[in-house]
Amino acid sequence: NLSFFAQNVPGLLEVSIGHALISDALYLGYENTIQLYKRQLTAHH
Repeated sequence: NLSFFAQNVPGLLEVSIGHALISDALYLGYENTIQLYKRQLTAHH
């Protein structure tokens, strides 16, 4: 969803991802989750 959101919201400068980040980190690990989020956001910037 983050990737889709970043692609479809013009002028996006900030997102509130706290709950999603923690939930993903419980399953994927903190470092993996951060890298995944960074890749999703920088791929569209």
